[in-house]
Amino acid sequence: MDNIMVTGSNIHLPKILTGTDDFKKLLLNSDIFVDKSLLIKEVIQDSGDVLLITRPRRWGKSLNMDMLRKFLEIEIDSQGNVLALEQRINNKLFLGGEVDLGLSSGRKKLLTKLKIAEDLSIIAEYQGQFPVITINFKQVKGNSYQEIEEEIRNQITKLYAQHKYLEKYLAVDNKLLTNDQKEQLSKYFNGNLNRVELKASLGFLSELLFKHFNRKTYILIDEYDTPINSSYLKFSTEPEEFEQVLELFRGMFGASLKSNPYLEKGILTGILRIAKANLFSDLNNVREYSLLDKRFNNSYGFTQEEVDKLLLKIPTTTTSEKIKDWYNGYTFGGEIIYNPWSIMLCLSNGGVLDHYWLDSGGTGLIDKVLLSDELQQDIQVLASGKSITSPITKQINFSDIDKPIGLFSLLLFSGYLNPIEIEPEENIYELSVPNKEVSYIYQTRMLQWVTDKLKIDSSRYYSFITLLPVGKIKEFKVRLQELLHNSTSFFQTGEKSAELFYSGFMLGLVNTLAPSYIIESEREAGNGRPDIILIPKSGKNDQAIIIEYKIAKTPNDLASMARIGLNQIINKQYDTKIREHLHVKKIVKIAIAFCQKEVDLQYQIDET
Repeated sequence: MDNIMVTGSNIHLPKILTGTDDFKKLLLNSDIFVDKSLLIKEVIQDSGDVLLITRPRRWGKSLNMDMLRKFLEIEIDSQGNVLALEQRINNKLFLGGEVDLGLSSGRKKLLTKLKIAEDLSIIAEYQGQFPVITINFKQVKGNSYQEIEEEIRNQITKLYAQHKYLEKYLAVDNKLLTNDQKEQLSKYFNGNLNRVELKASLGFLSELLFKHFNRKTYILIDEYDTPINSSYLKFSTEPEEFEQVLELFRGMFGASLKSNPYLEKGILTGILRIAKANLFSDLNNVREYSLLDKRFNNSYGFTQEEVDKLLLKIPTTTTSEKIKDWYNGYTFGGEIIYNPWSIMLCLSNGGVLDHYWLDSGGTGLIDKVLLSDELQQDIQVLASGKSITSPITKQINFSDIDKPIGLFSLLLFSGYLNPIEIEPEENIYELSVPNKEVSYIYQTRMLQWVTDKLKIDSSRYYSFITLLPVGKIKEFKVRLQELLHNSTSFFQTGEKSAELFYSGFMLGLVNTLAPSYIIESEREAGNGRPDIILIPKSGKNDQAIIIEYKIAKTPNDLASMARIGLNQIINKQYDTKIREHLHVKKIVKIAIAFCQKEVDLQYQIDET
């Protein structure tokens, strides 16, 4: 059975909860759930004392962290007393059973067993057996080091408030804590913390939890690198400010994860493994797992099998093939993996294809590199649908972000490239844009780069390009010449830079017209390979366009180069394939010649 097809706008969708990182809320309020619970077993059985798992944003890191927390943590009442088995809810999330939804009607939901429930020894030894510290740094950002420190102070105060039952150990007659520890704990509850106390906060809390429960603690640190990436963007010209941020996190991680006798296991998640920040240099037993590793490969993102099952369960107005074409393309650890955010939002909207992941924010660092002059040639290769070969570093060094190895590593681990192993021992990969959704950001940033050079906004670019489909070729030439004359001195920086702009300009032109045209670039047509062929989609237009562009060495050569280009289109019969499309009535043949800020154009319009 293939995907359920629905015609018309009235389709009945199962309830699909998207955008939540709350594991319990997802299970209780969504009819659709993809079971990733075997991640728990992988984490428990991993030999590392501290695990660092990196994945792109919106790939399920926070949801999986909350699942780990719900599985491991000891359930207690407000006084810190362990709940009786019949009062516990978390075990039912994994083992199945009826859970009260908290509604006035008293309605309950019957949950089924998850995959982890099949491992009885894991359930018996780990489910609900450990104190857990969970902190998420996703929202920790600021315009100065002081703002970031204050945000972390707020996070730590909220964290301690979750363990308010520990206040009973502040009593004068209680001997569990020393007087110094009692004074210290009071500060954590009231938020009056200095920098030294911030660094010690997670380690101190793990000690308190050990004293209370007599069990070692799991420390879960989610989105550990978000404040660091944000600080790099803010303080890249203020290295002392940036170093203060690194030093604060270095102290927090060292105090809680290095030789901590109260630590059972630490798990950190983020997008990048940041090199030369020395955040983990003192940790002796860290295991790092990126999307290039097979470990945890099935736990983040959806596998092909999981997507196929979802497409059978959820009715859509779009074929499964189109959905896969838009959102597939990743091959991590030898397996096809889909971005879960895009898939779930697409299906929750009845199969409407859109740029869900790209619209979910967090692209500041990516935009910085995609808009750089130095790397624009490679960006254009990727935007045109071709691949590049490059070494990859698993540890990102901020100083290398403007260099190819740093750029491509950043794009890869952030989810903007798909890797195919070429020489894995040398960390050399063939890299390509994974799917239609992600290709959109390459196209838009390339267009932004071009319009920045032309000193115009994208709306003017669109209005200028659309002169071609309506046959206003002479006006197009005049407008193009005006734009080049008003542009920056970019074209005077050398022939190679100018050619880079022309290439980006033409790719931007093609992508702008893509909604109405079938585009073929440098493919066989007649007796050669035209630069661009635009065939109108049926019902959109009846005028096809062939474009050949040339670069002249001097302005005096422009006219002759444009004529050569037009003759090439005619003599090599680039219009052969177009004439197979019966709805095409006219073929516009255009040759454009560039030289720095000057342009010439020759064209011919043929009736079919």
